[in-house]
This record gives sequence, structure tokens and C-alpha cells, in this order.
Amino acid sequence: MKYILRQSALTLLSFAFLYVLLAGASFLVFPDPSSAGPRDFQAAERTLYMTVPKYVFLGRSVLANPDRKIILVGASNTGVGFRQKLVQSKLGCAKVSNLAMGGANISEVKQVINLVHEVQTDRERQQNTFVIGIWFGMFMDSDVHFSDGDRHRGETDVDIERYRYGFYRRTSDGPVAVLPPQWLDAGVMAIRPFLLIEKVAREARAGVNLLLTGRTSAQRTDDERESVVMSDADKQKALAYWKESMGRTSDISPAQVDILKQTVQALLSSGENVVLVDLPIPAWHRDASPYEPSYRLALKDLLREFGDHPNFLSLSMDDLDNDLDYSDEVHAKRHLADVWSIRLANTLDSFVCRQKPDNAPRVTTLRSSELIANDPQVKTVPGN
Repeated sequence: MKYILRQSALTLLSFAFLYVLLAGASFLVFPDPSSAGPRDFQAAERTLYMTVPKYVFLGRSVLANPDRKIILVGASNTGVGFRQKLVQSKLGCAKVSNLAMGGANISEVKQVINLVHEVQTDRERQQNTFVIGIWFGMFMDSDVHFSDGDRHRGETDVDIERYRYGFYRRTSDGPVAVLPPQWLDAGVMAIRPFLLIEKVAREARAGVNLLLTGRTSAQRTDDERESVVMSDADKQKALAYWKESMGRTSDISPAQVDILKQTVQALLSSGENVVLVDLPIPAWHRDASPYEPSYRLALKDLLREFGDHPNFLSLSMDDLDNDLDYSDEVHAKRHLADVWSIRLANTLDSFVCRQKPDNAPRVTTLRSSELIANDPQVKTVPGN
């Protein structure tokens, strides 16, 4: 019996030593950046967290500070189109973080906002300006969009990260926190050895891919995106893809529109700023899509409802619709992303960084669609 107990104790000590060793190695190889600075969550691949959803879920406590913050949320075209470092370089009054997630619908955007709120005090929330990038492809129901065989139907990428390390548990009423948000950093510290092992495994797979295919990832580089020109066949495939993905034949999901309205209203009611960005897409896609008209009607209704609120701003860049400026049916090429970023920064500089009279109009459009521009109930002023 003594021998068994001794061997058990030695085994436990060995595991504890290995655990501490891996935790220390994780800090040496991937030291934590500043705990209160701006953060580009799009750079997840270069961190211990590897993916944007995991980085957002585990790294969001950086946003729990009393500083003025600009927080970008949306789908992949927000992540690709707004360069965090470029936007930050133009804004000295606030810390800019890009939390956009590839494939996000409006429901998942709301989840990301809620994750941020979980780690903030009421006072810290009032320093938030949420930049919400939208386009019609985000207005699809979760049960349709998140229906892969490897997940519970309707569960988003955020939900998967909630359950992955046991920080939340799944119930019939939805996710329930096991680890209180105020203990998030302690929880992340505890799982760093496992994150390091996952990172090493992923890098090993990338090395094998490099040997077999000549590249580490299927994702295009910025240089590759710049040279892409979509063929007519590519465009038809893209239209067919979105028709299948949307789960509807000709209109966007009304439920997702309602979720966006509720989200904007909740943010404004809590004293936070909201910048709603109508993201441009290439003209061929906009003109050929059956979902664009219903999206325009929903956007018009949103602007009518919130346009006069002093903490609300709308930005449209629909003049930036040149087909050759996009690498596919949605994503801006690098040179256009720089234009997007500078326009957003100029708008935020006026809205967030400079004092404005209380009665100044808060809705900005660069070249609004006729649907909005011809509506006398919607105020617009020239953009930057």
C-alpha cells in the first residue's frame, strides 16, 4: 500500500511539474501583451489563442478598463476591411479593438457585445463606442446558419468557445456560467498549458501542409487577394452560395433585424455610443442579389428609429463598390481596406474625439442610397 501511495504521489508531482513547466513556457513563447491597451483580435493566429472566437472569448478582459474605447464588431468583412492599427494611428483619444468574427450573424454580434459587457463595470461601459459593421449576409437565422454536423444546431462559434474549456455548461435554457466573469483571467491562466499544446499541434499541422502543398493555410494572403479577379462563373457560384446560406429566397431574416434593433437600443440606453456602418460590397453582387432590397428597407427603418439619438451615428460607404476592389463577393482588397479604415477613423474622430453641440446631427452618410436620401424623416450630413 505504501508503495502504491508513493508512486501515486510521484505521479501527481510529475504532472504538477509538467503543468508548471508548460505554463511557464507559454509565457516565454507567447507573453501577454499590455492588459489595458488596444487589441487586434484579427491577429489571433499569431497568438496562443489561434482563432478569433477563442481570442475574443478568452482575451476580452483587456476591455475592462476606464479608458475611452472603440470596439469594432461584425463579420469577416469588418475584420478584413477595417485595419485596427491604421484606425488606431488616426485616433489619439480612444483605444481601438477589432472583435469582428468570420461568419457572424447579428445574433453572434450581440453575443460578442454581451461578452464585453460581462467583464466591464457600468462606468466602463459608458466609455464604449461600438462600431457595428453590417450587410445583408449577416441577417440569417442561427438555426439555418449554424447547422454543421459538429455542433448543436443554432450554436454559434462563441457558444463553442464557452463550452470548450468548461467555463460554461450547456442547459436547456442556454449557456450557464460555471466560472464567474470576474475570474476569467484566472481561468485563462489555468488552461495556458493546454492552449500551448494545442498551438504546438496546430503549428505541426501547418508544417506538414507546407511540405505537402507549399503553403501553411488555405487562406489567401493580402498579395494574393490583390491580384484576384472574379470570373462570371465565380460570381454565379457566389450567388448560389448565398441563396443556399441565407435559408430564404428573397429577403433577410426579420428576427435578425429585430435583434439588431434591440441591441442598438440597449447600447444607447446604457449610455454607450453606436456607429452603424453599412458595409459596401461589389456592385455586381449588390445589383444581382435578391436580398439587397429588403436589407435597404430594414436599414431605412433603423435610421428612422435611431437617427436622432445623440449617441448614434450611421456611416455609409456605398460609393466604394468597384468590382475590381474586392477579392470576392464581400471582402475588400488591402488597398480598399486602407480607404475604409481612414474613412472610419475620420468619422470617429468627429464623433468621438471632438466636442460637438448637443443639437448637432449624428447621422453621417457618404453617399446614401436613394431609399434613405429621399426620406425626409432621416437626417444626413456629408461624410468625410
